[in-house]
Amino acid sequence: MNAQVLVAVLGVTTAAATTAAAEDLTRGLVGAWRLVSTEQHLRDGTVRPSPLYGPNGVGYLIYSESGRMCAMLMDPSRVPWKADSPTDAELRSTFEHFVAYCGRYEVSEKEKAVIHHVEMDLIPNSVGSDRKRYAVLEGNRLTLRPAEALPTEVVEYTLTWERVDGVGARQIKTKSK
Repeated sequence: MNAQVLVAVLGVTTAAATTAAAEDLTRGLVGAWRLVSTEQHLRDGTVRPSPLYGPNGVGYLIYSESGRMCAMLMDPSRVPWKADSPTDAELRSTFEHFVAYCGRYEVSEKEKAVIHHVEMDLIPNSVGSDRKRYAVLEGNRLTLRPAEALPTEVVEYTLTWERVDGVGARQIKTKSK
């Protein structure tokens, strides 16, 4: 009888700890995050930053308590336009090195993941899609790994973010015209 009680207590304790960890992820995501780095681990063993954002990629990721999110990332070394109306090449460069989308999000407790339900996107064909990200929270850092298929040469892709809520948050530096 004592063994049955112990098994029941351990089962309840484990379930409570799992629920608490997921709730910690849900609560922990809420706020504003600044992109720290992107890393793509390649099949040949090398590591590189995302070609989309370059070695000094910048971005913000925001999760609200109401279940909404917004992500904007870019390569700060994009060439500024020479005039108010960009050339086709300037417009293409801007588009190719900028990601912007927003929508609802939910946390998958079981998978330790956040799913972005895209409602608006720079790329029209992405509206209505879901983007799953495996998430790890450690202190003021959030690491996301896309669950979607990666390019053939990439075996792992991580985006590391740092919480920027509050007074004195570090500002993103970009080139000015």
